[in-house]
Amino acid sequence: MARFTSAGLYLSLATSVACSDPARIVWAEPEPTAIDGEDPDASLHSSVLGAQADGGAPDSPDSPDSPASPDSPDSPDSPDSPSDPDQHEPVPQTWDPPALRSPLALPDAELAQQALTLLGSSAVGAQGSCRNCHSLGRPTLTRWSKLTQEFASDCLVDSNLPDQAAVDAMRACFSAHAGEPGGALLPQDYGIYAAAAGLPWFSFVFEHAGAPADGHARAAEFVTRVGMPRAGLPWSQQEFDVVAEWFARRLPHLFELVPEDSGEDCTPGLDPRLETYLQTLALTGWRARNAEVPLLMFGCGAGQSGSACLGGLPRAASTAYGAGWENVPGTQIRILRDNSASPTSFWSRGSADGRFVASGLRNDDEHGFGGQIVDLQLDRNIPGDFAYDATFFPDNSGFLLQQAVSDDGPPGAPSPGTVPRDASALLCEQSVLSSADEVTGEEPGCSLSSGKFGLYQQPARALDGDDYWVAHGSYESDNGGFEPTLEDPSAAFEADSKLTLTPMLNLGGDFDVGSAVAIPTPRQGDPMLSPSGGLVVLRTKGKEVRVIEGGFEVVKAEQSGFALYRVTTGDFTGGASAPSASMQELGRICLSGGKAMLSFDERWLVFHHYVGAKDAAALGFSGPDDPGFAPYATQGSANLYLVDLHTGAVQRITQLGPGQYALFPHFRSDGWIYFVVRTLAGEEYFAASDAALVGEALP
Repeated sequence: MARFTSAGLYLSLATSVACSDPARIVWAEPEPTAIDGEDPDASLHSSVLGAQADGGAPDSPDSPDSPASPDSPDSPDSPDSPSDPDQHEPVPQTWDPPALRSPLALPDAELAQQALTLLGSSAVGAQGSCRNCHSLGRPTLTRWSKLTQEFASDCLVDSNLPDQAAVDAMRACFSAHAGEPGGALLPQDYGIYAAAAGLPWFSFVFEHAGAPADGHARAAEFVTRVGMPRAGLPWSQQEFDVVAEWFARRLPHLFELVPEDSGEDCTPGLDPRLETYLQTLALTGWRARNAEVPLLMFGCGAGQSGSACLGGLPRAASTAYGAGWENVPGTQIRILRDNSASPTSFWSRGSADGRFVASGLRNDDEHGFGGQIVDLQLDRNIPGDFAYDATFFPDNSGFLLQQAVSDDGPPGAPSPGTVPRDASALLCEQSVLSSADEVTGEEPGCSLSSGKFGLYQQPARALDGDDYWVAHGSYESDNGGFEPTLEDPSAAFEADSKLTLTPMLNLGGDFDVGSAVAIPTPRQGDPMLSPSGGLVVLRTKGKEVRVIEGGFEVVKAEQSGFALYRVTTGDFTGGASAPSASMQELGRICLSGGKAMLSFDERWLVFHHYVGAKDAAALGFSGPDDPGFAPYATQGSANLYLVDLHTGAVQRITQLGPGQYALFPHFRSDGWIYFVVRTLAGEEYFAASDAALVGEALP
């Protein structure tokens, strides 16, 4: 996560802090054109805080022409008059707000070229800080434009800050626009203006709103949470003015300069070689190996296994909120935990034995930590100093948490999957959780790894060696269920997307992380590695479609399906050398949904899918215009889908109600599927389904 000190919040306009090669930029002097109601010919002036707008009445005692009263501290006869000649009166704080931006009179075509260069768009042959963390095709840029216009329309009709009341009103508008009583600090709420978070105007707002004593801390927190870019240097004011002007004009010449980049259609089918692989993994995979240990599974009593486990926990069907969740006869959904008191952020993941569930938190806890690890067996929360993307190793030996990288991608704006230099991941032995009251990374058995792992990472352990592998790549953020979510995550992955595989060895309390191997995956992303590392599944990009959304033209990238690959890697024995890695396609599953996870025997694939108009008939309605479907159309919902890779058969295994979201499914070692349920009412549950166990028992 990029961090800035309060001393560095005001950036000199004379300093060139380019995201790209500044030599490519030709600056034009801005014409004296009015912006936000300002008079371009008006001279800058300031007034003393607390005085009237015109600087105070002529006869005010604070006027330099007004004689001091006998009782004034400035009077020589005043008892409070300072006697120490070195003691000086404090200098009055002046009210001198900076401008948000300066308008430019560049022609549209020249402006577009300069803005895309600063952004780092490959369409104009540029490299820049924005490209480090974002794909910069049409879907991303039009999505940013929509977010920018919405923020500007709500809060920036007049960006002048003539007095304290205007500053307080502006800060209140930020909160109202975010839809959070406390004012969410998320980049997506500010559009392209997130790139101005460290520039003088935003610093002035946060330093002067509310209690002045806390101003610098608030401004620094805003830059930390919202400021763009996360990796690389921020723009100067002059550079931001160019990009902001292009967005203010709603991206003229975008479609001439940035070409369409549609993906391919999906042809369903599974390669026969996949069946051979699955038969081998049934005997040698991590499900079989963990059973041989034997790995004690949470919720399984003596002599219990499979669907017989978790019987001591409430069944969803017996609750008012979950009565209709079980969609497949003979299956059961058990409630692992009511987690409504500590709602999570992004995905949650469970340990191989099912005992622990780790998550980032939507709000930091009382310790200031951003994550938690729930011990289901002891019913306790273990606070964690991490942000999100918790993952566990398939052999139940350890876990990996993202500690210092921010997910800055708004919906529809995938990241290319690069790793910021300041990224920090926490790697720990799982034994740490048996005694720790909190996880900070300083515990024996934990270590930090910097600059190695991108977000949404997925670990695996090889079956024929001691090496572990961690996969990451181009990703789309997915954090639905807090507000109506009416479509699956975008699949706007670009032609230069790649899968990164990073090897490592567990040295017992420390990890030897090797050099990464990158494999091109054009227009595919959200890679999820199987427990053995032998398979990887990616979401694939379909057509780019221009639509009108909320009055704005937005380019959306449909998902054409999931691609399944066989992964082959060389042995890693430690050190800086990068072992070999290759992929071979084994099939396509032509469905749309979030990131897909593979079971420990690698037979099953599970994912969540947000309910849309196309799902009305499958949910039992006559169509999207059926009055009964109306609550789904406005409140949204999400369900889980299970795919049998032996046959390609697909089954929807849940049926949640309007405003209820089944999300982030994943397997524990014995085949139970863990997932999160969020509701628009603010409830959250960890739950488990035995649908795969029931499915494997069928002939």
